[in-house]
Amino acid sequence: MWMKYNEDAINRLYSENLTEARQRLSSLVVAEGRKPNVGGLNGWVYEQTICHCLSEELEKLGKHPTISEQVPLYGRAKVDLLIGNVAIEVKVAGFFGNEAEKYSSFRIKAGDRQWTYYYLTGMETHKSYRLAAISAFGKEHAFFLDTKGDWQRFVKAVANNYLLDA
Repeated sequence: MWMKYNEDAINRLYSENLTEARQRLSSLVVAEGRKPNVGGLNGWVYEQTICHCLSEELEKLGKHPTISEQVPLYGRAKVDLLIGNVAIEVKVAGFFGNEAEKYSSFRIKAGDRQWTYYYLTGMETHKSYRLAAISAFGKEHAFFLDTKGDWQRFVKAVANNYLLDA
């Protein structure tokens, strides 16, 4: 399967757009030239990067899904992206602490709604957290873009599992 993007291209696109976002925000009159120091900005730009790249990859495959963002799962919990029946948790840099139990419960809630739940992260440098993510989401549902080939594996999984009318 030929892909428009790969792990390196996604990282480059993310970095370039994060730099541009910071520059543009610092140009707001109220910012007075100060660069934003907002933790959520990294995550938002990364989610937008994944959304953009995934949308283009699916278009190349002749699929034209709508991608929704920050969709309620239950209570205050949300999934980052929802494409038909495919829910995706997106992280720039993997787990922070012991989040496996939380995401295991999210996976159950997603299953209750007949959603397939995937996890995609730009990197996971701690082996124990990588294993925790795999445990929480399942080996076929956890994707790490610091592993060559995982972007292609991710796009294939989404393309093969989403239902437009979910």
